[in-house]
This record gives sequence, C-alpha cells and structure tokens, in this order.
Amino acid sequence: YIAAAKKAFPEDTKPSAVLDIDVTFRPGAVSQAKQKSSLAGGAPVYMFMFTWQSPVMDGKYKAVHCMEIPFVFNNIARCEEMTGGFKDAYVLADKMSQSWINFAKTGNPNHAGLPKWDAYTAEKGTTMFFDNKCGIRFHHDEELMKIVAPQ
Repeated sequence: YIAAAKKAFPEDTKPSAVLDIDVTFRPGAVSQAKQKSSLAGGAPVYMFMFTWQSPVMDGKYKAVHCMEIPFVFNNIARCEEMTGGFKDAYVLADKMSQSWINFAKTGNPNHAGLPKWDAYTAEKGTTMFFDNKCGIRFHHDEELMKIVAPQ
C-alpha cells in the first residue's frame, strides 16, 4: 500500500494520511466515472482531486473531506477557520468556482486559468488536481485502486 500511495501522491509526505480517501471515497468515484463515461451518447465526465492543504492548525487538516466546498462556491472568507483565508486560497477558489460555473453553464469546466481538462475515460483516467499549482494527471492512482478496491 505505502509504495502505491507514494506513487499516486508523490508530494504527500505521509502516505497513510490518504488512506481514508483511497478506501472510502475514491474507489466509488472511479467506478462511477468509468461506467458513466462508457455510456453511448452520455454526457462527458470530469474527475478531480482536491489536494490543496490547509495551513490551519499547522497543516493538521491537510485536504480533509469537504475542504473543497468553500473553494467551489468561492466562499473562502466565510470559512477562514478551515482555509486560513490567505491569498493562495482565494486564487484557487477563483479557479475552482469558475470551473463549476462553466460546467453548470456548458457541461465543460475548462477556462483560461487552468490546464486543458479533458473528459474522463476509462482508457485515459484524466483527473484535474486542484492545488496551488493545478494540473492534470492520468491514472495517477490505478495501482493503488487495485490494492484497496480489487475488482
């Protein structure tokens, strides 16, 4: 598990910290994305990982479950006890909220502030990573998913 977690999340210094994501949330999300993206005539599927780590409490929160919500709704000021309210949080919130707005309007989350975000397919496994530096990765945790959620 540790080797696969380090490969999936090389920037994380404590691979055991992502165990909850890997076991509780990610397998179901990947399964749904694979199924929905394979439907003939279905709408495009876009996957993301929120990896921005809160500086609050000396970074103890990391990218805790639901931490992305104030970013999606561009509500950093109302959640400073979780986000810290620093400039980097506001910059990321602008990028994330614009993606959600674009997706709601057009079905496509792309905009000039992010790298090109292709729709998810089982073959490519495209996932946008939202962090201080946003980026695209492909099947970043495929090996890890085989360990935590064998099919």
